[in-house]
Amino acid sequence: MQTSLKRFPVECLVMGWVVFVAGLLVSLLLIVSADGKKYLYHEEDGSSSSSGPVIELLAPSSDEGPIKPYFLYEPSSDHSPPPARVVEFYAPWCPHCQHYAPKYIKLAKAVTAKHPEIEFHAVSCTAHNRLCNDQNVNSYPTLKLFREGSYEALKFNVKDAKVKNVLFRLGFDVSEKSESQNNHEDQPDKKQIARVVPFRMHDVHDAWNDAALSFEFALKTGIFMTNGPLSKEESSTFRSWLELLTKSLPIQMGKTHDLVTMLLEHFEEASQSQSDLSRLIRPYTAPDKSQTWRTCTNGDNKMGYTCGLWQLFHIMTIGVVEYNRHNNPIIPTRQVSEILRNYVEHFFQCEVCRLNFLDMYDNCAFDGCHRLSDKPSSNEHDWRELPMWLWETHNDVNTRLLGERMNQNNEPKPSQWESQQARWPSLYICPNCWREDKSWEEDEIFNHLHSMYWSGNPSYIKIPSEENEPNKSHRSIWKLGGFLLSVLSFVAWFVRLSKAHHHSGRHKKVDH
Repeated sequence: MQTSLKRFPVECLVMGWVVFVAGLLVSLLLIVSADGKKYLYHEEDGSSSSSGPVIELLAPSSDEGPIKPYFLYEPSSDHSPPPARVVEFYAPWCPHCQHYAPKYIKLAKAVTAKHPEIEFHAVSCTAHNRLCNDQNVNSYPTLKLFREGSYEALKFNVKDAKVKNVLFRLGFDVSEKSESQNNHEDQPDKKQIARVVPFRMHDVHDAWNDAALSFEFALKTGIFMTNGPLSKEESSTFRSWLELLTKSLPIQMGKTHDLVTMLLEHFEEASQSQSDLSRLIRPYTAPDKSQTWRTCTNGDNKMGYTCGLWQLFHIMTIGVVEYNRHNNPIIPTRQVSEILRNYVEHFFQCEVCRLNFLDMYDNCAFDGCHRLSDKPSSNEHDWRELPMWLWETHNDVNTRLLGERMNQNNEPKPSQWESQQARWPSLYICPNCWREDKSWEEDEIFNHLHSMYWSGNPSYIKIPSEENEPNKSHRSIWKLGGFLLSVLSFVAWFVRLSKAHHHSGRHKKVDH
């Protein structure tokens, strides 16, 4: 009896922790299941959406070809003519599509308030890649307008998407429209958004994971934007990109190396169509639903693609330095930057992002025309200019996006401290990287880049923010629900065990 009593508290403790940990695992699974969206205007968990009159196309594409929704294709049988309609083609990973989404909803509300018969549709080119190819969508977001009964698309610049302009192009009378109504869709969304997006905890393995996922995602959605084979220029750019990756990716990214090697061996077939490319890469890539980016997504998995693509670019530039250290002939840095520039031009479909990058590169931003050379150099300092130039370019994009986000929400301009935190690495992460005058220590920056993307394991500190992240409320509910489930499981088990103990009589005092 004494032995049983001594063992009993230990058994209780062990079993209690087992149940508690199981509950926590359930909560984590719930949290993970809440991320990874393919749509911006539809909540995939079945919860209510605030997309208003915007109709999201949800039907899955068939294997035989793209689906043919009534608002884009003339039906084969007799149907009533479709109403006037506006269609947005977008990608949920595209930052400017995300920024434009609330404006599109407000535009739809303002237009339909005047003319309820006008329809607003949204097509995710991530969920409906083949449909977007068939519609010759080559940049995001793309707006197309259709007049009543017509299937002839009127392509429309997103910047011109004001109520009056939309109604005029659709053939409606706009003579009585007031200026205040005309700008109704421009009223800012009042919800609070974190002014400085915090960094997430991750290490070099997370960077490799995210770079690999974004490379695969690009193969599935970004190489072919129209039906038919790649053009001569696109084909040359794609091949050069693959050949560069074979030399510049770390050996730890073995699966990506295998995928790149296979594509080069079957390049003629891979460059013929999206269906040929998809068939070739299928054995080498994970299913879309299992893809989870780990870094700088801020809990929103649809942000992972662009972030992972930057990771891939950084890994590649550091890899060129490593390659030149151990191999001949030396790869000139200008040759690498030109391949990168051409890849972005042809295969990155976020239009504003692409044009900004090309403008910076073509206009020699950060003295790229002099720092990067088309001649081989035996000096490692010259090789390091490539990753340092890309790092400066990326930081400029970060600070610009921060300013655009604050301007969009009618918030004050970023403070000096906020602008500094938008630059990576922040003072919290690498205090030795920055001088007091906010300039940087070049060797420290390069060493940090090298440890982050090639050989190290840096720790990341979350930057404090007084405001919540965007779209965080629904994730908080999931987390709270999972935590409560684990606690309730533990309490229920403990009560049941206590009753069993009471009825067994083992709680009674033992006489010696």
